[in-house]
Parts: sequence; C-alpha cells; structure tokens
Amino acid sequence: MCGIFGYSGTKECNDLIFQGLKRLEYRGYDSWGMAVLQGKKIHQYKDVGEIQGSAKLEKLPKGNIGIGHTRWATHGGVTKTNTHPHISTSGDFTLAQNGIVENFDELKQKLIKEGVKFISQTDTEVIVRLIERELKKRSLKDAIIHVFKKLKGRNTVVVLSNNDGKIYAVRNGSPLVIGVAKDGTYLASDTLSFSLATNKAILLENYDMVEIDGKSIEIFNILENRKKNVNTKELKHQFTQIEKGKFEHFMLKEIVDQKETLLFATEYTEKDLEPLIKEIKKGKRVYLIGAGTAGFSAGQVAYFLRNIAHIDAQEIRSYEFKAYLPIVKKGDIVIAFSQSGETADTIEAIEHMKEKGCKVASLVNMYGTAMSRLSDYEYYTNSGPEICVASTKVFTAQCAWGYLLSMSIAGKYRKARMNIKELSKDIAKLFTKKSFDEIKRVAEYMAKRESAFILGKGENAYIAFEGALKIKEISYKHVEGFAAGELKHGVIALIEKGSVVFGIIPSSESEDSSDLISAMEQVKTRGAFTVGIGSKEFSKMDLFDRYIVTEQVDNVSSISNAIPFQLISYFLSVRLGNNVDKPRNLAKSVTVK
Repeated sequence: MCGIFGYSGTKECNDLIFQGLKRLEYRGYDSWGMAVLQGKKIHQYKDVGEIQGSAKLEKLPKGNIGIGHTRWATHGGVTKTNTHPHISTSGDFTLAQNGIVENFDELKQKLIKEGVKFISQTDTEVIVRLIERELKKRSLKDAIIHVFKKLKGRNTVVVLSNNDGKIYAVRNGSPLVIGVAKDGTYLASDTLSFSLATNKAILLENYDMVEIDGKSIEIFNILENRKKNVNTKELKHQFTQIEKGKFEHFMLKEIVDQKETLLFATEYTEKDLEPLIKEIKKGKRVYLIGAGTAGFSAGQVAYFLRNIAHIDAQEIRSYEFKAYLPIVKKGDIVIAFSQSGETADTIEAIEHMKEKGCKVASLVNMYGTAMSRLSDYEYYTNSGPEICVASTKVFTAQCAWGYLLSMSIAGKYRKARMNIKELSKDIAKLFTKKSFDEIKRVAEYMAKRESAFILGKGENAYIAFEGALKIKEISYKHVEGFAAGELKHGVIALIEKGSVVFGIIPSSESEDSSDLISAMEQVKTRGAFTVGIGSKEFSKMDLFDRYIVTEQVDNVSSISNAIPFQLISYFLSVRLGNNVDKPRNLAKSVTVK
C-alpha cells in the first residue's frame, strides 16, 4: 500500500523520482522520502503529508541514481523518522519497503537482545538492521538475499548502495516492475509511474532479485538460486496522462469519464470472450472474487451471470475465501476483480484456488500486474488512470464487462453492446448543472446528519452496498446499504425522524419496484427523509422528499443507478471540506492483508 520508485541512468534523477512519486501517491500519502547518490555519499530528504516541492528538496544534491518512497503507515506513526528510505548506521546503503513484515516483532526482539538500537517504529528498520549485521559476513547483495528469505509476508525491498552505485531490489507478492528506457532503468510499484519515459517493462516474479547499474540489468531468483534471462515486454495499453483538466478533483473527472469508460470496457469482441465462455460452459461453478468496491463488482456480475446467463455463480469476498475452499472443486472457474491488479487478499485467494485446479480469469485496470500474470484469461477495463482513492469508473466498467459476458453466454452479444451504448449516452444527463444542483441539495441535507441507509433489491442490491461504501469512504459519514427485504428484520429499528433513507427504484416492469415502494412507505411513516433514485415514472410521488432520475435501459439499469451515489459522495465531501481524492486512512492499492 506504499509506492516505490527508483532510477539509474544518465539523467539527473531528482525530478524524475519526485514526479514518479507524485504518480504513485494514490498508493500512500502519509509521508514520502527520496535518497540520491552523489559520488560516494547518499543524501536523503523526507517529509510528511502530500508530496510537494520545497526549498529543502531543492537543496538535495543532484544525482543520476536514486530511490523514493511514498508511505501508507502500517507500523509507527506518520513522522519523518518513520518515513522511508531508512539509511544504515554507516550510511553505506539506504532501503525502502512495500508490504508488511509479519514476523518483524520476533526479529526485532532478537536484535534488541543482541544490543541493536532502533530509532523508528517501523517494521522496515528491522530489515536494515538485519542487513547491517549480515554485512559483517557477506556482500551487500548476499546480505539482502539472506535477510529477505527470513521475512514473512508479502514484501518488496529496494536498496541503494554507495559502495558500487547499484540499486538492488527483490519482491515477493508486493508489486515491482522495471522500466527499460534509452536513458536508463526505472523501477516502480506500477508501470503508470514511469509511463512517460517508456512503455517497455520487465515483469518480475516472486523472489526475483534485480541488480541495476544504469542500463545494465541482471535478474536472479533467490529461491531457485539461478540467473534469469531479462525479457522485456512492450505494454500495448500504456497510460501516460494524469490530468484533472477542467475539474477541481480527480474524483469528479473520473465520474464524468464514465460516459466513455463503459464503452472502453466492453470493446471486447465475441472472439475475445469465447475462450472464457467455453471454460464457463464446460465448468461447474463460477466463483467471482474481489475486495472492497471490486467485491461489489464481483457481486453485481454474479447477479448478471445467474439471472441473464443462468450460470451457477457465487460471489466471495477475497478475504473470506478460505471458508469456501472445502467446496471448491477442480473444474470450477474463478473470475477475479481488482482495480490495481495487486490486491493482496485477492492474489492469495487466486493462488489457493489454482492449487485446487480452478481456471482463473481476471479483470483489472492496470497492466503487467500479478493478478493478470496468474490468470489463464486476462481482461482489462481500459478505463485509464483512476487516481482518486475511491473507485468510480472502474466499478461501473467492471459491471459493464460482466454484463457483456453474461449476455454473450446467453447469445445476446449484439443486444448487450447496443444497451451499453445507449446507457453511455443516457448517463450524460446526470452530469448537467440541473442534475448536479439536485444532488447537491441531497448532499446539503446529509451534511447535517451522521448516518444514512440505502435500500436496493435484486439487480440493485449490490448497488446499495457500493453506494454506501462510496459515501463512507470520502465523507466519513456512517452509511449502510441493505437488501430491502432486510428492513423489517431489524433495520427499521434504526429509523427515526429525519433519518436519511435512499431507495433504488427500478421501472415498474421489474417485480422489485413494488417492494421498494413498500419499503420506502414504511420508513416514511416513521419520519424518514426519503430519497428515490431510479425510474422517472415514480419521481412525482409524494412519498419522496427528493428524487434523482436515472435512465432505465433494459436489464442494465443498475449500472446507471450507481452514479448518483458517487456524485452524492463527492458533493457531500466537498461540502464538508474533506480531501476528496485522498481520504484519511485509505490507499488505492491494498497490497497488504
């Protein structure tokens, strides 16, 4: 959940590292640091808060080799002392890490008994002190290998040495990719951070160690104890621009982007989908897995598979997959969802289910990721960079792709493409001043309340869950999504005068609409402030204090119903003065469990 960036080459690296970290800031923005080698001395700069230039950073000596790190705190508070990189006592190497050393306390206590002093609260410093101890017996490279094998958990470590001017890095689980450019070599947590410099990348496997000296690259697998060939892959879909344009925040830009991203995610032809469709048809059960917003994407796509394609589909939260392992069988199919493609819980679930003999497909937004490389069938949302921590356009893109897949299995590929094209045009009506003003009025009322409830059913149940998560993530309000049928089984006890209750109302063609109307009548009777989201035909009912109309397109309307909740989250958070793109305690890429 942190970001690593490094460079070795002919260019001055200070600004390259700074800009690379800016592009990685969605991974962590508690604090950040840089280390640059000039001559035989390592110079460092650290700061807390967002990545921004300062007079002190300008005074950092220029160099051609350096590393940087943007932190999402796990061990120790947000202080300069805890900020990476962590330098050795003698100053001959400095180190940054992404991941969690799960056995750090055990390792630390042993070192303390040996008289080793610690200056930070981080698990990362344990790695530094262990390497220092091993340097008495072996070379830096061998010391890194020896220590890395002792670490439990998913970790990536990058080390800058002043003795030989090299960068060493080794990964296990936590992401690391190498960028190969004319001016030198880049290394980073994802390809997005060096995409302006090159689209050529080296994708490292677990326990690969890379040794970088300018354009010279050597790869050594520390478990297999063998040197590996350096294979460069050209990334065909490489994102370069990260701009807000006319928008004040990335979140609003990315919400509006959905007019196009729904189409980008569903550009796959029938031939592209055919291998996965054949696997699903001959397989037994389809498990759809994800965490957070991607978990709700998985749930929504499972609904489409069951109700459109009549496939035995079961959604699983990645972090709960072990509870399902006893019933997973060889021949089952796994479809994994993630924005980053590096979600630790989901990767672990994939690895275990592959061991069970499952075929794996993945749908992610980033290229060259661990999830894609673990998959038998890899697909991409093609949504472009999603910088705001709260996922918006990737969620709807994943749902649209799942809808296309389900309709294709049912022999309705062309109908699905037509519906999605119509939907992409219709949702533009939500991005008008009139619509924004109506949503802002809802947000203004919510600003005075501490909690809200969202009711959905059937195709909109997972939209209710995701809508609640979206508002929670950015506004810090307590919002819960429920299947409407749950209301009378306990939830209604929470309703009092002024309670905000949303109802997602499908068209009257759906048998769910009457149940939602009934549920909203019950909360209205108890004094709730009612907000309807959905079909225009119910917008004039006295039942609703506010109503946001969404276009109802055949059997894919649930996707458009998600967007008002994204906008409510945005406008509510702006009203509250929150950091919309970088909410507290959250990071975009969850690479630790």
